[in-house]
Amino acid sequence: MTDNRSEASGGGVERREFVRGCGALAAFAAAGVSAADVTAQSDRPEGDLEALLEDMPRNWGRWGEDDELGALNFLGSAEALAGVRAATREDATGIETFTLQTSMTGEVDRDPIFPTRTVARRTNAQDERSYREGETEPSAGGLKFSDDRFVNSLYPQGTTHVDAPGHAWYGDRIYNGFDAETTAATKEFDEPLEGCGGESVSETRGLGRADVSHVADHGIVGRGVLLDVGRAMGGAGDRLEPNACISRADLERTADEQGVALEPRDVPVIRTGSVARARDDDPEHEWAPLEEPGLCYSEGLVEWVHEMEFPVIGGDTLSVEKNVQIIDGEEYLVPLHGAFHRNLGVPFAEVLWLEDLAESAAADGVYDFLFTGAPINIERATGAMINPVAMKATTSESADESE
Repeated sequence: MTDNRSEASGGGVERREFVRGCGALAAFAAAGVSAADVTAQSDRPEGDLEALLEDMPRNWGRWGEDDELGALNFLGSAEALAGVRAATREDATGIETFTLQTSMTGEVDRDPIFPTRTVARRTNAQDERSYREGETEPSAGGLKFSDDRFVNSLYPQGTTHVDAPGHAWYGDRIYNGFDAETTAATKEFDEPLEGCGGESVSETRGLGRADVSHVADHGIVGRGVLLDVGRAMGGAGDRLEPNACISRADLERTADEQGVALEPRDVPVIRTGSVARARDDDPEHEWAPLEEPGLCYSEGLVEWVHEMEFPVIGGDTLSVEKNVQIIDGEEYLVPLHGAFHRNLGVPFAEVLWLEDLAESAAADGVYDFLFTGAPINIERATGAMINPVAMKATTSESADESE
């Protein structure tokens, strides 16, 4: 399953980029990665992403020099109608609805999160106990209510989320040619607020261009196509093994075996079984954050995504692509983020829960559906939480299966 310019790399290869920032070592430890592995260096030379992608296609200027939405510009009325037609196909007897989000307040060792991020923890800001103990007074008329607050750092990409076009880059330019300095744009607030550490916060940094708020304003509505590579090409439990590379040919072969045609401007959603492995303690292969299967770079894959005008690509892994890749004997960290986010403006929808959708599709052979959702609108953010909804037609075959 190895792609034609990329070879699978073994576990224990962590790059120093991962350990930058507050709490990185603790996050790695929580994810089951040892401190020794965190600081380990590969004996392979580090690749040059700018040189690798020099001749690959770009969408810069395609929607104007000020565009900040990227390939989601491909999604319009026709694409929404294609999704509706998939959900209301001629032989449909009903519609099943699947939500694809994992919990943002999950367990550290069960819900996969990219190292250096953490799961969220919430507690009550008020409840019956606070009323009983006199901390809070009932409202006029006697109404009481509970409220929530987060008690640790909240990472918008610490659960199921969508990346912004400006999330990843190389060199000194992000998507559409904007200066990389725009990723550190400063905003000052009139009223300071208390931060998690008790400090007063009146200034923050964020994306000045191509942030996730544009994705939130636009939304994602189109024809989704599940590519269940785990079931088509995996082993026990219908899962790909750790470190498996997924190529363009693997995606096309999976679609053929499923009897579904990928159309231009579809939303491909790739299932490997990785999130389920993290949750159920797979006895054959323990889940590890940097050993997940995923897409592997090739020129053919990048050109295909460009030609097919895919607006966004989803998957049930931390990065959709394989995190550490060896290309022509050199090591790269998530190179497709550079090829897709920076150059094509194609974001990833990551850490999707696809098990229930996949079970239904395998039962009745219906692999296309209406994909809809929008990330939380967080201005200047590099990504944000999303709960995508897949509306999939049920057929007489699925009804027979349930009986």
